[in-house]
Amino acid sequence: MNKKTVLLVEDNPSISKLVEYKLLKDGYTVVAKTNGLEGYEAAKEMQPDILILDVMMPGMNGFELLEKFKKEFPDSNTKVIMLTSKSREEDIQRGFSLGVLEYMGKPFKVAELSMRVKKVADL
Repeated sequence: MNKKTVLLVEDNPSISKLVEYKLLKDGYTVVAKTNGLEGYEAAKEMQPDILILDVMMPGMNGFELLEKFKKEFPDSNTKVIMLTSKSREEDIQRGFSLGVLEYMGKPFKVAELSMRVKKVADL
């Protein structure tokens, strides 16, 4: 199995460290960014296998990042998971309309996120 690359864009350092630790343990290569602008630049450069996005972040929110990335790379095979406290129905619909494969609310269980990442990675 070749190592899948995960780009995690999350502005909460404790959540970021927790997710990064678990995914590294699961065998992924993980790059973490703390705001939407850094995340967008990293996504353009890396074309990660999996992109895990928070919605509410400084600079550029997760939806904006995803819209911009999809517009610039319409044929990208990057799979997207939203990990956010924005869990109103319209937020979830917006995520799925942008091609998100999994939409997880916060608070979340790290083991469940791990399973969802594996599921998405295997698609």
